Amino acid sequence: MSANEPTVFLDMDGVLVDFFNAFAKLANVKHWKQMDPQRLQDVLNKIVGSDYFAKLPKTNTCDSIVEMVVDFAGSYSILSSPLRGDIANSTKHKRAWVMDNLSPQPTTTIIVRDKSQYALINGVQNILIDDRANNIHKWKEAGGYGIKYQANENDLSVISGALKAYKIENT
Repeated sequence: MSANEPTVFLDMDGVLVDFFNAFAKLANVKHWKQMDPQRLQDVLNKIVGSDYFAKLPKTNTCDSIVEMVVDFAGSYSILSSPLRGDIANSTKHKRAWVMDNLSPQPTTTIIVRDKSQYALINGVQNILIDDRANNIHKWKEAGGYGIKYQANENDLSVISGALKAYKIENT
């Protein structure tokens, strides 16, 4: 990929990693949104200091997303957020998950709270595929091209259609 080509960044939780179903199972609820704020915090506290992020399953579409993005851009990178209050540990285990579960491997794995700093690099509008509307909003505000996708809610056509639109807009 040349210097003026975009980097496609893939979020982990909710896109490649089935965090939400595993979290609901840990909390013994059908959906994590069923928990009140205190219960949510209690379950999050169970994760702190553990290897939870290294053991999570892939989403059903994980491998297809990686394949689609590699076909589109030739490579991809990971851009994920660490768990608040457990930054070093969750980062370590997210990196381990990437090493154990993704093929081909990403060009780089970045675990950071503020993703928007990677939206525009050297004048190139980079692409973020993320499940959180707030992350996509900040990404677009910073000059990037954002694709909102959540594996347990959206069809892969959301990604393929947005990548085609990006190509049309940038040729």
